Amino acid sequence: MLGVVSLRWLPLLDGRVDPSLSDTWPEPQLIVEPAPQDGPVLVTVTYRVVGADASAFVHAMGAVEASRRRTGAISWGLYRNAAEPDRFIEVFTVVSWAEHCAQHHVRYTGIDREFERKARKFVPSEPVVTHAVPARE
Repeated sequence: MLGVVSLRWLPLLDGRVDPSLSDTWPEPQLIVEPAPQDGPVLVTVTYRVVGADASAFVHAMGAVEASRRRTGAISWGLYRNAAEPDRFIEVFTVVSWAEHCAQHHVRYTGIDREFERKARKFVPSEPVVTHAVPARE
């Protein structure tokens, strides 16, 4: 009861964040459209980050991780290419293609978009995104 009453003075959303749904993720460019039940889906996002911005980028990606997990990722990681230290690879998995589509169209909010915007300000070019589903015969 105390928690509900405290929302009057300490609101969860202070008006500076956007909880509304956002459909701003670009549609994946695919040759073969996976079936809704296909999965798990492995998504990789490769970023180029100038060396001086690396620490700030990694810090900003912490909020992106929380966003990915909130919208359906079952695992998440951020890796730095040991041979090319300006290249970072974000890797996350989602249970199925339908769940990944829900990330794009049902769960992604303005708050999530802001988290990505903050991380991408350290990325001078568009990241490269790939989607992979299990290989089957």
